[in-house]
Amino acid sequence: MKNRKNYMKKIYPDKAKDETDHSSTYMVMLKSLLVCFIISFVMILIYALILSFSSISDTSMSKVTQTILIISVAISSAYGSKKTRHRGWLFGSVLGIIFAILLIPFGMALGQAFVFDVFLLAKLLVTAAVGAIGGIIGVNLN
Repeated sequence: MKNRKNYMKKIYPDKAKDETDHSSTYMVMLKSLLVCFIISFVMILIYALILSFSSISDTSMSKVTQTILIISVAISSAYGSKKTRHRGWLFGSVLGIIFAILLIPFGMALGQAFVFDVFLLAKLLVTAAVGAIGGIIGVNLN
């Protein structure tokens, strides 16, 4: 293990320091979640404006919100794993699952009933998979 750290210090001087600093990983996770919420909020506002000023029916709302969820998780996991520079698949998966879980209280606050069913499990799996892909992309952007 000592040789690996020396090698990492020679090749990636900042990375060897970051592997032991877990508090910075938590801060990157929080920032990535904030980015995810901001992207989702902006995209939902854009979609709401499109619905208001056009003749598009709201039957597409389910598909559009799922697409917004996927895009925001992918972008924010790529952003966060680019900052952490290692284990992007794990970072992105955890970020996606946490984001999906944090959406539950927001839905309940808006009057949606909480139901633990196949659709919730599918949402968790999709966000984990998309987060993993975004994390892999983010690590490789360095």
